[in-house]
Amino acid sequence: MPLRVGLVGCGAIAQIMHIPYLMDYEQFDLVALADASQPVLDAVANRYKIQHRYTDWRELMAREDIEAVVLCHSGSHKDTILAALDAQKHVFTEKPITWGVGEAVEVMRRVANSDRVVMVGYHKRYDPAFQYAREQVQKMKDLGLARITVLHPPNEMGLSPHRLRLGGGRVMDGHIDVVSWEEQVTSQLTAFTTGDLAPMVDEALGSRKDDPRLRLAYGILTVSMIHQIYMLYGFLGKPERVIHTEVWRDGLSIQTLLHYPNNVRCTIDWHFLSHVKDYQEEYAFYGNHDRVILRFPSPYLKNAPSPVIVQGGDGELAWEKKVIVSYDEAFRNELLAFYDSVRHRKLHHSPVTEAVDHMMTIQHIIDAAS
Repeated sequence: MPLRVGLVGCGAIAQIMHIPYLMDYEQFDLVALADASQPVLDAVANRYKIQHRYTDWRELMAREDIEAVVLCHSGSHKDTILAALDAQKHVFTEKPITWGVGEAVEVMRRVANSDRVVMVGYHKRYDPAFQYAREQVQKMKDLGLARITVLHPPNEMGLSPHRLRLGGGRVMDGHIDVVSWEEQVTSQLTAFTTGDLAPMVDEALGSRKDDPRLRLAYGILTVSMIHQIYMLYGFLGKPERVIHTEVWRDGLSIQTLLHYPNNVRCTIDWHFLSHVKDYQEEYAFYGNHDRVILRFPSPYLKNAPSPVIVQGGDGELAWEKKVIVSYDEAFRNELLAFYDSVRHRKLHHSPVTEAVDHMMTIQHIIDAAS
């Protein structure tokens, strides 16, 4: 029986990933769309021949024929999640679940008192390569160090393979020239730290709330490094503590060191590099006897594999095995997992309770920043 769905937020990730899969798979019936921009809403709804469209997402939530909502809008998702629960809808929400610990705890408490499924969009957890790599890490004899590295070009570069409808007949199709470093910093500061998000950023930073470097770093942690944090939890679980965080390059270079049991350390390096179209994301686990490395391609490349490299040795002999686990698309897999959670009550890999822990770790990382 198809799950009747309404989607809120018709931006890039909705157009590239979520809407096409909701339309293509018989498990879903995409009933309605909502977006604050009427031109974007009409352009996307016309493309997929979706009749019911709303600039006020509350009107979509009020539809009794919608069983579940997919939340793809920017910013915090607290208000839309709570409204969906009030309307007795199941919820699939893109990351981040909220923009701070307090909001996340509020959502968790409401979810605990509801019989609705609420799933967070941690798509990398649904890549079969992650499952394989985690099994290899669990087999390691003496893990000592984990290292996560992200080299992040502007999103415009990654979007170039797709046709994004901007409304009013405008389509983003192909390469978009990247603006200067200063303009990138300003635009990201505006997007991630002002308007409705400003009070939450203020709360997270406390007495350091007027430091633009830390404001931007907190935004990056919340909207982008959340991927590395939930993946780290998937591999190693919750860290015992954050040892230190370094923030530089206007807040667009972040390095943090985390402590795990058994004298294990993990570093996360995230760097925005503004003019090189080469997205890199690597999870590396090192021990005396074994090494496991997982590499992700750009998230905007559909069905691109995520290779896993396993290394070992025997005396003078060293060996290496590279594995292509699957060409499955993680975004598709997570939506199908959401369907199975709603229809068949199967457990999924991204519960709200863990999302709260992730937000707490983000808070600890920014608290440790120098």
